[in-house]
Amino acid sequence: MTSMQVVVEVVIKEGVWYDTYTDKHTGITSIMSKDFPYTIETLPEEENTRIKRDFEGYLSGCVRVPPKGYFYQAIYRDFAASYYNLKLYPTDVFVASYPKCGTTWTQELVWMVMNDFDEEGAKVPLDKRFPMIESDHVLDPQVFQDPELSSKMKGMVPKPGDYLALVSSLSHPRPLKTHMPFSLLPPSLLDTCKVVYVARDPKDVVVSYYHHHRMWITHGYKGDFNTFLEYFMNDQLMFSPFWEHIREAWDLRHHPNLLILTYHDLQTNLAQTINKVASFLGKSVSEEQMVKLQKHLHIDSMKKNPATNAEYLGDLGVLDKREGGFIRKGGSGGWRKYFDDKMVEKFEKWMVEKGKGLEKEFKWLS
Repeated sequence: MTSMQVVVEVVIKEGVWYDTYTDKHTGITSIMSKDFPYTIETLPEEENTRIKRDFEGYLSGCVRVPPKGYFYQAIYRDFAASYYNLKLYPTDVFVASYPKCGTTWTQELVWMVMNDFDEEGAKVPLDKRFPMIESDHVLDPQVFQDPELSSKMKGMVPKPGDYLALVSSLSHPRPLKTHMPFSLLPPSLLDTCKVVYVARDPKDVVVSYYHHHRMWITHGYKGDFNTFLEYFMNDQLMFSPFWEHIREAWDLRHHPNLLILTYHDLQTNLAQTINKVASFLGKSVSEEQMVKLQKHLHIDSMKKNPATNAEYLGDLGVLDKREGGFIRKGGSGGWRKYFDDKMVEKFEKWMVEKGKGLEKEFKWLS
């Protein structure tokens, strides 16, 4: 590529300098910032048009972050440097995962252990006491310009930067959620604070993520499951690629500040998982607390709990309740109702190729 084929601009967003490079032949724009070590590339116009057609909430289009190709809505460009340079404290505790891997379940477990099983405090909506640091770019503000939705929100329409402000305002120790991979988070994360990472069988992940994209108006997926499956396997969904996300965590598994769990752990041996998390956080659990916490964390209780099932977001019109709520089934193996034989064969081949080297820990690969 010669300099004559590239248009260079300098822009300032949120007080951060960005250099933009646009290839005149492909139309792809790359953005770089001195405060963020990766380029952020817009998708080719044809790809972006198709995705915006199927995902009505992706109003700003989408971008990729080389070299691993992490996929986000375009407004990620405005916040990438802020996430990467987020101020951390030794008392911070993160719950991290690719979406729909058991994050909410793990958050509630971690919060209860961190806060000495405060049942009264747990009545506050989970997203307020355990916020996701990147919500500012997941909830595209353009979506909330819809008059009907804005009316339902009753003055609660989020402004850019509101969620990062919430993160900064939390009292310490801060419980923080993220679906970002380690490479796009602060480099000092594991040397500064503790992280609980949770993984799940991708067959169940893609089914749950399909309903998630249909439920959230900020995603607004209108296609069928088969098409969604292709998006998942082609790494064209928010926070993808799935395998790179998991591999980044697995490569760091020996760090003393990282605990890796699986959805299977939560589902089949909750008591052991509670004790494992408590030990990791330097806490202990009495017999009485264990009984109460297992009841509190039972999937049926989680689904009925308005604080964990985000009921208020359904009332505000942000979630489509017809998709089953934020916590939908809470089980494993439901993918069998969605996959035909050809889909299973193709998906399992993809799993083996992409998940090579992870078979021992993640049993769904064997």
